[in-house]
Amino acid sequence: MSGIRNLFRKKNVPLACTISLDDPSHVHTSACFHDIKPLSVVELFQSQGCQSCPPAIPKIHEGVNDPNLILLTYDVTYFDHLGWTDTFANKQWDHRQRAYVTKWGRNNLFTPQVIVDGLADGTGAGSNETKEIVEQARQLRAQMDWHISLDTNGTELRIDSDRQEIETHDIVLVKFDPQPQLIKIGKGPNKGKKVIHRNLVKEITKIGEWKGGNVTVPLPEQGQHSLEMVAFVQGGPGGPIVASQRI
Repeated sequence: MSGIRNLFRKKNVPLACTISLDDPSHVHTSACFHDIKPLSVVELFQSQGCQSCPPAIPKIHEGVNDPNLILLTYDVTYFDHLGWTDTFANKQWDHRQRAYVTKWGRNNLFTPQVIVDGLADGTGAGSNETKEIVEQARQLRAQMDWHISLDTNGTELRIDSDRQEIETHDIVLVKFDPQPQLIKIGKGPNKGKKVIHRNLVKEITKIGEWKGGNVTVPLPEQGQHSLEMVAFVQGGPGGPIVASQRI
């Protein structure tokens, strides 16, 4: 973890007011001001067959209600043998979760698992636990001694950085469904319970590599217009996410 701590730099951030374009009568209050911070990726690994997930997921969703966070949800297959096959589970998401655990030198998996920027994790089950995980990751990012940023014009993704050489990082594009999905479990230990899903990941694609300096890579066609996208730069499977940008 000490090596990761050197990846990030603290920045002073301005304030911005969030205003709905549909509400011209908007009146400013203290509640409408948010700190503008670098976007953080919150990855949630969950399962419809996990008994701990139904009560924890609403708390996790509450903890990521922040414009500076992007939630990505992955359903895993580990509990499918208990009588209910998760309707969204994918072994690719199993591998992604295992990559983090392996990188950290652990020998066990758990769900729900909240991982922020590949730096900090926990169950998110406590009332403030997700926010604490986010803050822990931000503190690690704040120690960065070099700068990286992402920007896009819709057809290209541009990386700008004052770090000229670094070990190879993956440039990753994630497509997710922003429409909430509520599933009622028909069998297994959660029979009769309902599990809410937000921002279900549908596809992860490596679209390039970054080894330092400024880089521009083309973005593929979005395909399904119902899906949304986020791009990030990550230090390989299970590594830290050093920058991210909504597309």
